[in-house]
Amino acid sequence: MTVAEQTEHVHESELELYLKDQLSRESLATIDAHLRSCQACSGKLAEQDKCLWYLAELSSNENYGNGERRRHPRLATDDPASLQVLNPFSDDAWEVRIVDVSRSGLRTLTTKRLLPGSLVKVKMQYSVACGDVRYCIPADNGFYAGIRLHDYFVPKA
Repeated sequence: MTVAEQTEHVHESELELYLKDQLSRESLATIDAHLRSCQACSGKLAEQDKCLWYLAELSSNENYGNGERRRHPRLATDDPASLQVLNPFSDDAWEVRIVDVSRSGLRTLTTKRLLPGSLVKVKMQYSVACGDVRYCIPADNGFYAGIRLHDYFVPKA
């Protein structure tokens, strides 16, 4: 996206690449700047994530009617990541720790309180995940935030 295009709305295909972290740093910065000031495109970003999530749900045919609320077992971890809130949009990203993971979610330890229902992007060492905050509760060193994953990508090198 060129400087002249910054005033135009972001195309849906670029929003998908933004979610997947498959754009150049320059393009990411340009889209971040646009999303800060354009509520319409911030809304389209959330809708794009929902669309990708619905497609992933349709392709998932797992049944978890055994009385357990969790679809997948949790695995304890202590991995570094960065977190960015996409809706309501903020281009601010900060370091978090991933406390545990499962196939459909993760729990982070963060220094900032997150609003339940917020759409977030979590960048890990080899992947990027998008999801919504299910809960955020006080912890000794910040807050535990549970994130239900919608999308999971491995950025292209």
